[in-house]
Amino acid sequence: MNTNSKNKFIKRALLAIIISLSPIASLYAVGDNDKDEFGVWTTFEIAQKANKRTKLAIDAELRTIEGVNDVERITIGAKVDYKLGSWGEKKNEFQLKANAGYTFMVSHSLAETSIKDIIDAENDIYEYNIDAAYWTTRNRVYATLTGEYKIGRFEISLRERLQYTHTNSATTDETKYRWEYTDIIAGTGELLPETEREFKEAKHNLSLRSRLSVKYDIPNCKITPFVSAELYTKLNEWKGYDKMRYRAGASYKINKKNSISLYYLYQDISDIDEPGGHAIGLEYSIDL
Repeated sequence: MNTNSKNKFIKRALLAIIISLSPIASLYAVGDNDKDEFGVWTTFEIAQKANKRTKLAIDAELRTIEGVNDVERITIGAKVDYKLGSWGEKKNEFQLKANAGYTFMVSHSLAETSIKDIIDAENDIYEYNIDAAYWTTRNRVYATLTGEYKIGRFEISLRERLQYTHTNSATTDETKYRWEYTDIIAGTGELLPETEREFKEAKHNLSLRSRLSVKYDIPNCKITPFVSAELYTKLNEWKGYDKMRYRAGASYKINKKNSISLYYLYQDISDIDEPGGHAIGLEYSIDL
């Protein structure tokens, strides 16, 4: 590679990074950062074409929380992708794709403290409960329909995913701290702990995930920047908007069979499925 080619490559790589990461500053302004978590999401996928239209894949994912101090989730799944058809010219092509899959998850819920009563706010004396950390397993199935439209070097896609998740029941230790007066007249006392087993009921969730994505194909460059916004709507407990997830990053095609992606992600609300906040993600894919 000569000097001019190297300079062009560097400029294009920098452009890809700038385009991918420019939304981050505004994303940090969304929500209450003091309550946001931070984690690292790593994904590995192996895919094999069955024919021109069908591709089979298995994947595994590890998510951390509180930086890399705790594991938040471990998953393994399988899916099948199917190309329904394409229309138009190559530079202005519309493709319609479908897929379906299953994911098994092992999730880690961190210890949680909940305030029950205020004894002396001035001296920070409260009655409270502490639920110990515990693990649960989940089963998820999903079906997806995706439309992709190329406009020059831009690719715009809309993905609609219907997913059902069943969270199995679990048990954990719950410690209740209650105030016991040693002198009622003087108002003095102490917090006494009482620990008992708490049963976490099984739960299910039916959601519609709508994701709008934009990619840009940089000429003569293996780096492809992308941005996306995803809206979650809970269907079994209808309340309208549930949460939003934003993503910005870039993918790099190592060769015909290997690719890697690096991205930044922000989710505005924590729920039973996962904590809200910031994450750095790394994905590695192999096409056999």
